[in-house]
Amino acid sequence: TKYSWSDGKKVVSVYLEHDGFDDVAEDALVVESGEKTVSLTITMAGDKRKRFALAALAHEIDGVKVVQKKGKNTVVLKLQKKEERPWFNLVEKSGKGGGDDDDEGGMGGMGGMGGM
Repeated sequence: TKYSWSDGKKVVSVYLEHDGFDDVAEDALVVESGEKTVSLTITMAGDKRKRFALAALAHEIDGVKVVQKKGKNTVVLKLQKKEERPWFNLVEKSGKGGGDDDDEGGMGGMGGMGGM
């Protein structure tokens, strides 16, 4: 599954792309969210489940809407921002801890995919 994201004024959009998403029924998309977390479980053909989750979002959200983009094998999570402010990262960057900084930096680089 590939993902990217983009920052809007009131909404942060997370784009998930995977073969077979076009064949999924709308009720097979189950989303859960908290103030700084979101997860999506998709029941695929043959009852196979795919799960996408983000913990430690950069800022708080008020809720999530799921939009299916038929013909593109794409599902979009529309994260409703609690405050209208720019998101420079999708998830919090952790500057704590010695050896983990490089790993976190790599994940932070994924957020840059939003410009693609």
